[in-house]
Amino acid sequence: MLGNVALTLLTVLLLQLMLAVAWRVSSRLLGLSRRASRHWIISTLLCALSVALVLARGWVPDVLGVVLSSVLAVTAVLAIRRGALAFLKQSAYDGEAILVLVAVGGAGLGCLAWSSPMAAATQVLINSTGMAWVLGRTAWQIYGPLRTEFGDGTAYMLVATFVAGVALFAARAVAGLVPGAPPLTPFPTDSPANIAAAVLMLLLTLSLHGSLVLMVMNRLVRRLRHLSQRDPLTGLFNRAEWTRQLEAHHRWLGRYGDAFGVLMVDIDHFKKINDTMGHAAGDAVLITVAQVLTASSRDVDVIGRLGGEEFGVLLPRADAITMRRTGERLRQLLSDAQTTWREQPIRVTVSVGAALCADPDETPSMLYERADRALYQAKHTGRNRTVLSRLAG
Repeated sequence: MLGNVALTLLTVLLLQLMLAVAWRVSSRLLGLSRRASRHWIISTLLCALSVALVLARGWVPDVLGVVLSSVLAVTAVLAIRRGALAFLKQSAYDGEAILVLVAVGGAGLGCLAWSSPMAAATQVLINSTGMAWVLGRTAWQIYGPLRTEFGDGTAYMLVATFVAGVALFAARAVAGLVPGAPPLTPFPTDSPANIAAAVLMLLLTLSLHGSLVLMVMNRLVRRLRHLSQRDPLTGLFNRAEWTRQLEAHHRWLGRYGDAFGVLMVDIDHFKKINDTMGHAAGDAVLITVAQVLTASSRDVDVIGRLGGEEFGVLLPRADAITMRRTGERLRQLLSDAQTTWREQPIRVTVSVGAALCADPDETPSMLYERADRALYQAKHTGRNRTVLSRLAG
């Protein structure tokens, strides 16, 4: 009959197999990085094999049940580390990993040859130290990239599980050094320390892979948000997100009185480019215009593609002089820009309609209409010019 530790380890084994299937399915359905998912699948299978060898101790040679199981367990954690680094597009240095594996394997062989009551406790100490080291190094290496991509809060939360693993294995290693403490015994021997460690390992397995799932889902949500906010061709904000930003600045005006402006930029004779050179050439022109607008605007300015050949630039804390100067500067820069399509240069001009909003009672839609009328006036008075709308009221 299986003891408490053996039953818990059997649960860990079955859980690892289910996780392997889950990561395989996720890699297909969610478009997960193949390298990352491959490492995480390998990790679960190695861990399952390691636990199986532990459960088979007494039926298999000690070199398998003791030494190989320990090496496989450390290798499984190293695979989690490599998968996380691959997911975060970081390089992995394997030199120290090899040293840890050699240390764990060599210690296991040495303890087998050492006929002493302290041999088992020494092996547990070395194995636990190796696991704590790998988990700690993983937390250290992934924290920076996680912080850059997801921010402080999410990075702390994701790394916390690895730190908890360090604490678990460090406590197991230190427990054998405490004077008067019961001697450490290897799995699957039933003892209070082993039962607690087995349960905590089960929870750690769930937490580690839960952190990996959270990391994957965070990136997926960010990608979906990006796709919902951005124009796929130019990478600028789409009309819906640009309008949302416009409404946010209007609320800011009502609360703090900071005036802002809107520039409507429309490419002159864009239809002619599409008709004579093809839509691919038109797309190249749109990308050039987006790049010029982005490179020539302030970080606080909000640029969007509003549809077709029309772009919008939202200028926070602006006045009439700033609006006119900015509109003229962008118009001139776009006039000087050149798009090369199939070795043929394409030069375009733009018309700009500008409107300043300084009255909280003027709604965003009313402001948009004023800027649109100014653009219409620029189009019908010769194009390639900037027209500033008169203030509302």
